[in-house]
Amino acid sequence: MTTAIEVLPHDAQQHNPSATPLHWARTRADDAPPKVTGTLGWDLDLIGPAPTAAADLARIAASAYLADRTVRRPLTFVRTIELTVHTVNPEPWNSTCGQRVEELLHWLTGDVWHLHAVPATPTDRTLTPLVPADDVMLLSGGLDSLCGAVDHLADGRERIHLSHYDGSTAVRGAQTKAGTWLQSRAAHPLRHLSIKICQVGPSPEPSSRSRSLLFAALAAATAASASSPQVTVPENGFTSINPPLTAARGGALSTRSTHPGTFSRLNVLLTDAGLSVQITNPYLNCTKGELLARAHEQTGDALLAAAADTLSCGKLDGGFYPGGDANLNCGLCVACLVRRGSFTTGPYHDSTVYLVHRLKGTSHRRLLSNRRKDVRDVQQAILSGIDDTDILAVGDLPLQTDFDAVVDLCQRGLQELSRVPLP
Repeated sequence: MTTAIEVLPHDAQQHNPSATPLHWARTRADDAPPKVTGTLGWDLDLIGPAPTAAADLARIAASAYLADRTVRRPLTFVRTIELTVHTVNPEPWNSTCGQRVEELLHWLTGDVWHLHAVPATPTDRTLTPLVPADDVMLLSGGLDSLCGAVDHLADGRERIHLSHYDGSTAVRGAQTKAGTWLQSRAAHPLRHLSIKICQVGPSPEPSSRSRSLLFAALAAATAASASSPQVTVPENGFTSINPPLTAARGGALSTRSTHPGTFSRLNVLLTDAGLSVQITNPYLNCTKGELLARAHEQTGDALLAAAADTLSCGKLDGGFYPGGDANLNCGLCVACLVRRGSFTTGPYHDSTVYLVHRLKGTSHRRLLSNRRKDVRDVQQAILSGIDDTDILAVGDLPLQTDFDAVVDLCQRGLQELSRVPLP
């Protein structure tokens, strides 16, 4: 079954009358859901006068994210989405660049995407240019992004920290706390650009595998607007490679948000679009624990209190358990177990409050039951190990990849996981 979605400025007319319209920043009282809301207008006012190609890519990525969250995923996993996006210059997005986007979205989500770019009237509003920067670094609210920011805090470069959030107050809170703490440690005022874009009300589809494209496109547009040549994504290599812990977790069923293959595809897309911005991950050879250790060397134990306020959880469902809290890391999903393993690499006290340690009685038993598969998959990986085939099951790696180094990295990451007490 094919679902058609069209994302358009609030005052524009639809090109595809059979598509479900998502009017960006629509505000009239008679609007029918779903609607788009947030702090960023269709003209990307917060980012400033970015080059047309960068701005259109951000609009396309935002539209894909909104469509991803609008179309419920069937039991067969794969969806077919016809996406119509209003862009200032549709031509490249209806040819090679558009094909790159379709392939990238398929790689990330496992779905079949058909992109149709249609012309939109350029905004006539005068946008304020961003002050030039050397780097745009993602600040997601997670432990890795905090550690990466700490590791770069004293390098003397002019940097913009970029965050994206949706309706989740937990994610927004983690990003705000991280930014505030970093500001308290920085020698100069911290430039933190926080962008919200999402639908009004709950999203029919809880997963959001296209979010990494949105994050990258917003960062690339910000970098292009600020004359920065690069976007830095701090993510540990074990999570980026994301080796499947069991055979069932391979291929498109395994998240590829920061996989080297994702960045390779993104950089080819940016080059084809004529943008002089590259996306890099300087921590691809580090486990999560090794990245934490690097940041700890910079600040000492002061980092640990800030780390406790970060979010790594892949299943923020604490509000569904009596006595639970939707702002807490659950402690038992794979992402949380990798997080907990990172604190075992040194004499670090993990002061994070995990849902699994807070819940009692029936709620605790229910959480254990709901996370049983995650725990068993980790146990199986610890017993069986991770081999070359497992790593390649996630997807192809760039040709220049040192595969032996990747295998060694995954073994070190698995060692960290093995030190986490499992129920």
